Amino acid sequence: METQPKRILLCTLGASWAVVPEVFAVVAPQVLDLFQHHERRERLIAEVRRRGIVPPEEVWVATTGGTAAQRQALTDCWREIPGAPPLHIWIAQQTNDLGSAAECEEMRELIFRLVLHASANGRHEGLVLSLAGGRKTMSADLQWAGSIFGARACIHVIDRQLPPEFRQPEPKLLTQPLRPELANCLEPVFLGPFERSDLLDAGIEDYPALDPADFPIDGEVLAEEESVYRTIGWNSHSSSVVEAWQQRERNRARIYVSHLKSLLEQEPRTNWFGLYRLSPREIEQLRTYPVKPELRPWLEKLPKADLHCHLGGVLDLEQQREVARAVWEQVSLRERKAALDAVKVWYRERQWPANWKQLLGRGRERSVRAAGILCTLSFDELYEHLYQVTEPRVGLRTRSGFRAYEQPGDLSGSSLLQCEEAVREYTRQAYRRLKRDGVRYCELRASPHKYLTDPSADYNKYGGARRFLGLFEEALHKAQQEDPGLDVRLLIVLDRRQPWDAGDIDFIVRAHSDHRELVVGVDVAGDEQVSTSFRTLTRLFLPVFRKCLPITIHAGEGESAKNIWQAVYRLHAERVGHGLTLHERPELAKRLRDRRIAVELCPTSNIEVVGYYDPEWEATGSWAEYPLKSYLNELKLDVVICTDNPGISRTNLADEYLRAARMCGGMSVWQLLSLMRAGFEHAFVSAEDRAALLRQCDGEIAQKVAELLRA
Repeated sequence: METQPKRILLCTLGASWAVVPEVFAVVAPQVLDLFQHHERRERLIAEVRRRGIVPPEEVWVATTGGTAAQRQALTDCWREIPGAPPLHIWIAQQTNDLGSAAECEEMRELIFRLVLHASANGRHEGLVLSLAGGRKTMSADLQWAGSIFGARACIHVIDRQLPPEFRQPEPKLLTQPLRPELANCLEPVFLGPFERSDLLDAGIEDYPALDPADFPIDGEVLAEEESVYRTIGWNSHSSSVVEAWQQRERNRARIYVSHLKSLLEQEPRTNWFGLYRLSPREIEQLRTYPVKPELRPWLEKLPKADLHCHLGGVLDLEQQREVARAVWEQVSLRERKAALDAVKVWYRERQWPANWKQLLGRGRERSVRAAGILCTLSFDELYEHLYQVTEPRVGLRTRSGFRAYEQPGDLSGSSLLQCEEAVREYTRQAYRRLKRDGVRYCELRASPHKYLTDPSADYNKYGGARRFLGLFEEALHKAQQEDPGLDVRLLIVLDRRQPWDAGDIDFIVRAHSDHRELVVGVDVAGDEQVSTSFRTLTRLFLPVFRKCLPITIHAGEGESAKNIWQAVYRLHAERVGHGLTLHERPELAKRLRDRRIAVELCPTSNIEVVGYYDPEWEATGSWAEYPLKSYLNELKLDVVICTDNPGISRTNLADEYLRAARMCGGMSVWQLLSLMRAGFEHAFVSAEDRAALLRQCDGEIAQKVAELLRA
């Protein structure tokens, strides 16, 4: 027979057939409102709604061979209930009145099989069990089976001082609302819900998952009336679902350990440890749960790590204006007028001069002029000059040059960070931005030697840089005290477009020594097309190597994989920024995998700079496929998803994960969580700090996942 309905009421039948319509009336008052005049009717209806119980699509009954009169009365009643769902009655043929242990075992087997079938494929969410009918052993077995296979609720109907007409009722009596004195003789009681046992879905070779097909419930059709009822004579089979379950219980520990071992062997990369404590069914849900845009609010709340985020590009346009206001409020009217006079000849023009960034000047003057523009132009005017002139923002490096990508950040970063007021407010805004996006750990990339460069101040080349680090650390600590929960570190950037010398390297080494909890490593960034000898870099980096500072290098951002090789073998990079051309050198990719050198992918930035296909971004239709899918599935690389410049790219880390999922042809929540963990695993912090971060976030991830599975 067909066993696919989603909502089933399963009852047992003994000496009183009336319990079946009574329980049915509790869960389906819209069809049979027996309790219309019950003194607690509204509370009963509210309880049914609260528990999420809905009217069944079928009613199943398990009974013995000695209940012919009760079966007849039940089917006579069922015919008279308008809109009643189909009624299916199973008779255990080798039983009479359960007067022996063998008969009880036969009935138990039938009950277990019926609950197994009624709860299969997640249908336990709609399964309701009645504990009111039959012998006590039948009710106990039904409750036992429910506790194993799961059920929405168990309902027992207590009777008290039943009048004579209710002890042997006429079928018609239970087809309409009961009189108040009769209705109030009955009291429904709710138990449950029962969670499906984790042990059911932990299948291993010796103990495969219990499959309903292996334990059939079909039998000889003894009586049938279309759309009303079907009576089936059931005989036990050689296999026993009760024995199969009891064997699993006896070997519970072995099954769980073997299942976990099998799961870990299939994993290309480790996931959060708390997730492995989920039931096999819940893990399978996560492995098949697709990442989709509707998950964005949930993703934003998850603790995340961003290992590739530039300080100069972290703020959105409105936050840049907040920093500008902090600067503008601190300067005199004379400075304001001088700043606006210097830029008024061009900044209101529809097309700004090509060299407008250079026209901002240097030092504090540059900061004040940038602040003046940000404060006096409207948001829409700023947006037009900074973004619309570079639209569509796809493959800009090839179409317009790398500068076109950076242009939306030209009034931010080093343009603003030329006075101390700007440093303090910029730090506060950056912290707020990252915290708002759900970032728990971030390595901001900064170029301190480009900040606080005012020649009129008492700063030499590195004096301003050292002052910046002090101010940044001070402002960061204040932000963390006001709103704890975000760990921010700095990577000091050396730009390929700037000449370096030994003094620059010495500054980095000293900065790490003086700000050990802040400065955690070094980055080489900037347009790769600018020729810089890796041999020269290797010689200059000797002090960095001696101090064992972690290193990440921008390499392979549309340029040859040779740059990635140079970064790894000459500069000993522990992470590679972008690394988009690794497919050119499969043996190099294998080396990165074997040494667990992570590749920092920034999907939106990679689209804007290099150009890749995103199925939801029409302007990318003709571009190449993003390499993330092959990196994860074929090359088995350690990949961390990052933002690069979230303010410039108008993105955040949650959006980057969603875009990554789209661009690799789809991703499950399980895979995404594994990628998220990789961000923490590859952080440039001590093993102790990394372990503490992972432990802390592990519990939060488990909690958020539980909320997702319950939703």
